[in-house]
Amino acid sequence: MWDVCVVRGEHQRRLYKDLMRNYNPLERPVYNDSHSLTVHFSFSLMQIMDVDEKNQVLTTNIWLQLYWSDYYLQWNTSDYPGVNTVRFPDSLIWKPDILLYNSADERFDATFHTNVLVNSSGYCQYLPPVFIVLVL
Repeated sequence: MWDVCVVRGEHQRRLYKDLMRNYNPLERPVYNDSHSLTVHFSFSLMQIMDVDEKNQVLTTNIWLQLYWSDYYLQWNTSDYPGVNTVRFPDSLIWKPDILLYNSADERFDATFHTNVLVNSSGYCQYLPPVFIVLVL
């Protein structure tokens, strides 16, 4: 089993290097600029942390769920045996810039940055937790 993990690690390192060679996280990840990119978005309320009735402020913990396909993060699994998914820090790849603009919190982006899970077809899954302070 140890030998399998070492070999998989070598393939995974090579895959990261190959995928990032000419990757630009500022570019929308489509084959042709005229193509649309669908982002599936939902969220789950995990916790109501505080209700300030006097000031009418609600503090919550929410998990965002963002899914999309990145054309440039696809690979043939036979070229990288045993590597079906990889994780990228969200700063290294393109991700939708979804922000709550009317938050009562002074921090513009209260998202905790997490890794993006990517499978061999380029399907990306990003599930960051967010603390949101809302004025009621």
